[in-house]
Amino acid sequence: MNDERKHKWLPVLFFMLTGVVIGASIYLIAASAVESEARAHGGQNGARTIAASPPATDEPRVRVVLRRDVRNSFGKVDVVYRGMKNGQIRLDVFIRDLDPDYPYRREIDYRAAKGGFRLGGVRFDLISAGRTKARMLWHRQL
Repeated sequence: MNDERKHKWLPVLFFMLTGVVIGASIYLIAASAVESEARAHGGQNGARTIAASPPATDEPRVRVVLRRDVRNSFGKVDVVYRGMKNGQIRLDVFIRDLDPDYPYRREIDYRAAKGGFRLGGVRFDLISAGRTKARMLWHRQL
């Protein structure tokens, strides 16, 4: 009877250690996901994330790549690409002259965007768009 009691702690110890390892793994994965999400949305202190503007060239049209959830600056406006949904390109437009912290949500039909569109007085032509990024042609005003 005494021998059976000695070996009961091994399974309990095994399951406790397994639970701790799995719990710690889930915690670390979730913490890194939250941290990367915070970096993508402007950091933990609420600072805005503005991608580097396209290089200054003498070309009136500049090819740009908009990454999802990253704020990009174009002339008088900042644009955040929010992805595609139901054949619509979703963009948040921040007009710096009106209210630089308020996003104006625009949903533009993919086919119509291929022909060109304006956001806050700035003209764009869509080259391609996907789930994580959009390629556009920015018509700069020189």
